[in-house]
Amino acid sequence: MNAFLQGLLLGFSAAVPLGPVNVMIMSAAVRSFWSAFAIGLGAMSADAAYLLLLAFGVLEYLQGETVEKIIGIFGFCYLVYISYAIFKNANKPITADTLDAEAKFGKNYAKGLFVTLANPYTVGFWLSVAGFAKSFENAGAVVAGLVAAIFIWIVSMPFAVHKSAKFISQNIAKWLNYVCAVILLGFAFFLLYKLFL
Repeated sequence: MNAFLQGLLLGFSAAVPLGPVNVMIMSAAVRSFWSAFAIGLGAMSADAAYLLLLAFGVLEYLQGETVEKIIGIFGFCYLVYISYAIFKNANKPITADTLDAEAKFGKNYAKGLFVTLANPYTVGFWLSVAGFAKSFENAGAVVAGLVAAIFIWIVSMPFAVHKSAKFISQNIAKWLNYVCAVILLGFAFFLLYKLFL
């Protein structure tokens, strides 16, 4: 039980801080809970993929400087694209568009997946998790707690933002999207800076 709680704590400490995925989730949640949840689920799937690579010992090979730079450059380009898309659609009405809901779910899922996969720091995070989990007799319980925390966050945070969206005017929503776009652009350039520092 202690290992699970430690994993839960680690999961929340990883999921809660403001990062590119959380900014994307908040921006999408103003209009649609499901779009925001899809982004979170995509990010969680990327984490699960890295976790599987870790379990099979493949993740260590993604640590090299060249691979890290390739992943980072892809991440930079994708974050710039997402930032542009949010900026371009900032003036769209707050009301959720229910047409093509499945297609939009898939598109948002892919956004969360690719942003997380293209973040070289995700590799470092999972390698440090492996070291932390090994210090417990039941490493599986640590990982289970971590995954549970991430899932709780990707459900509760967009739900809270979406429910409070009715108190947000169209003008405020537009400026929130502009701010989110600028923050994502900032993350993109910070990633580039860290890669070539």
